[in-house]
Amino acid sequence: MRYSSLLLLAALPVAAEVPPTIPSGPVSYDSVSYEPALSESTGGYAPEAPALPPSFNASLSAPVTPASEHCGQLNLNAYSSNYQVRGMGLTDEYAHHGYSSLSGSYTLPNRNLFGRGIQQRLGGELGAIWGADDILGDTPLVRFDYAVGKEIFPNLMAEVGYSLHHGGMEGVFAHASGNCPHRLAEDVNISLTFDDRQRGFFGHALAGYGFQGLTGCFFDIEAGYRFTGVLNCGNFGADVEISAGVAPSLGYWGAGVEGVDAYRVKVALPVFTHNGTLGHDAHPYLRPWVSAAWAGSNEDKMTRCYGSAVDNFQLTVGVDLGWKF
Repeated sequence: MRYSSLLLLAALPVAAEVPPTIPSGPVSYDSVSYEPALSESTGGYAPEAPALPPSFNASLSAPVTPASEHCGQLNLNAYSSNYQVRGMGLTDEYAHHGYSSLSGSYTLPNRNLFGRGIQQRLGGELGAIWGADDILGDTPLVRFDYAVGKEIFPNLMAEVGYSLHHGGMEGVFAHASGNCPHRLAEDVNISLTFDDRQRGFFGHALAGYGFQGLTGCFFDIEAGYRFTGVLNCGNFGADVEISAGVAPSLGYWGAGVEGVDAYRVKVALPVFTHNGTLGHDAHPYLRPWVSAAWAGSNEDKMTRCYGSAVDNFQLTVGVDLGWKF
């Protein structure tokens, strides 16, 4: 028994050394250095810090906003050979030489209103109808928009808004109908806008109700497809956008005027440069276009209300240029 106990004790590991006693009194850190130590093996220089993985470096950098996420734009419709509203155009009695306008849109910086991801947008337009001899040409077209919106699905924006029109087709017909002495019209509207830049599909659906000047409902539906990089010439190229739309209304232009205002098709050629200085995600853009519009069933009904005001068919050419910011 005594012999087996001695063997067991011999098999146990040797006890570790007893830790030194902690010195008493204050401890001074004056000699502590956080610089890397110099040594002969490094040639008297501190060794370089190990390189971090690229993914780690990227996570430390500030997030970059894509160039395509502009908060606003200014658009100059340098010239359109006809003045139209949702595809419905006026005869030469109202507009002889076409139309030009400066419009803009700006999304306010707070894009998370009420913590619900809601954003606010301001818009407006100032236009001139060239060669009109009556009230349409004497009064500049002015429009103001305010809307709140939210992206409900990827690439799909929903908005609820308010619009004020002074002059133009809305103001003139409001004045001619006797509903407003100041050529003024107001409406509220709701819209869905879709733009898938990867797949090329785009379009919108708009429904509005006029409550001042012109009272009634109006609608506008459009769908299109964008062919990217179809035309190329050196550093320049152009996309091709083809779209079609229809604009019905229910009593908006007058009592009993219910049906389709106009049908339209449009082809646009957004120009871009391969070095990124024009078009696509660049700030400036250039967009010539051509459209064809046919009056709908409301043409005869509006003729009874206002005379021969609506043109049966119009082929319109125009060019837009602007700046995104």
